[in-house]
Amino acid sequence: MNKSIKVFIVDDSAVARQINTKVVTEASDNFTVIGSAPNGKIALEKLSLSRYKADVILMDIMMPEMDGIETIGHILDRFPTPVIIVSSLSQEDIDITLSNKGMSAFESGAVEFVKKPNILDKRDYFRFRRSLKEKISTLSQINLQRAYKGFDFRKFLKDEEIDEVKIKYKVDKTQYRNLIIVIGASTGGPRAISLILSKIAPRFPPIVIVQHMPIEMTELWVQRLQRLYPHLRIKIPSNNEMLQQNHVYIAPGGKHCSIRSGKVIHLYSGEPVNFVTPAIDITFKSAAKAYGSNVLALILTGMGKDGLDGARTIKEVGGSVMAEHHSTAVIYAMPRVVVEAKLADEIVPLHDIPNFMRRKGWMTS
Repeated sequence: MNKSIKVFIVDDSAVARQINTKVVTEASDNFTVIGSAPNGKIALEKLSLSRYKADVILMDIMMPEMDGIETIGHILDRFPTPVIIVSSLSQEDIDITLSNKGMSAFESGAVEFVKKPNILDKRDYFRFRRSLKEKISTLSQINLQRAYKGFDFRKFLKDEEIDEVKIKYKVDKTQYRNLIIVIGASTGGPRAISLILSKIAPRFPPIVIVQHMPIEMTELWVQRLQRLYPHLRIKIPSNNEMLQQNHVYIAPGGKHCSIRSGKVIHLYSGEPVNFVTPAIDITFKSAAKAYGSNVLALILTGMGKDGLDGARTIKEVGGSVMAEHHSTAVIYAMPRVVVEAKLADEIVPLHDIPNFMRRKGWMTS
């Protein structure tokens, strides 16, 4: 018998609390709503009691007395619990979420997002229920010590040697114009990607990143990365933009990102693949078709199996696949399916990935 997953709901709207309770209980017999609160202040009071010890918390952003982001900060400090922000993602919601406090929680991997449904749209309602079911199930198993407090950033930012890692081969540095690096990530990805970018060497092939993220947040997240790493050219690409060396391209939320022959990015709206848009599989498969064996794919932390079919395609054309090691992945699901399918050439802890890429010649000073 599966362990019951206990869910606590925080929203200032009584109607929203009722809807969320209905959706959670309908989504799985394994889910139990143990309580609710109309704002962050009351939520913290209840969550401090043993009878309200939750496995996952659903949180609105805009609330009186204490907003959702401030509440999340207290939760992660006092009784670390994964949080799913259930929000309309209005501009005000986004601005609060992308504050310094919000980004700390968001990048930790302890926080996920689900957009509130249009209850008059049956298809949107079922999207909401399916998404909540997946995220509640996955986040209830998250390693919060690893996600929020377990990573030594100061140590990471020092130059580290990885002599114990066997280097199988090196690429030709003169061939950067013919190479491409593609990265796929989901839950926990923003922090992982930020850490990798912090150690990128000055010269590297085009890097194309697919991070599962709401469309409303991608642009502001990219702006934040550009402020953090002004020495890098980080951008959301335009449709039909030519890929360039020493540039980092981040796929926009809500559009699939494929790479065409001639090293051109193609962005398009389409049905979700693996329930997501953009889909890692689409980018990986198109990179394999456009670049052949000159592809390095990185599969980072995340839930689900997006990237598995793309990794298989890359291997079929002779490209390379690297998976994040389970010791650093907030959610090991995406790397795990690639490793179990024996598609990973290398399995590397997050803090070793940049130096590993440098030692193999995929980037250089």
